[in-house]
Amino acid sequence: MSEYFSALDRNASDGRTSAAALPAEWVLASKYEELTGVTRETVKQRKKSGVWREGQQVAVVRRRLYVNIKAADQWIRDQLPKQPRPA
Repeated sequence: MSEYFSALDRNASDGRTSAAALPAEWVLASKYEELTGVTRETVKQRKKSGVWREGQQVAVVRRRLYVNIKAADQWIRDQLPKQPRPA
């Protein structure tokens, strides 16, 4: 997943905005599994239980399950314990 954000940062920093240069924000759950190791079944369970919301972290389009990589990554960050800032 860090490769995704590294590519996004590189593209943003040099001003490129073409669709070919930017990675997709929404990917099929199978691709998300390749990138992160989180299985399609886990994605489905998170959706079913309401942990991930339709239209935010996940979407179903023509019976295909998609994951929003940015929103899923933000959800993971939100789950991390808050670390106190050094004084």
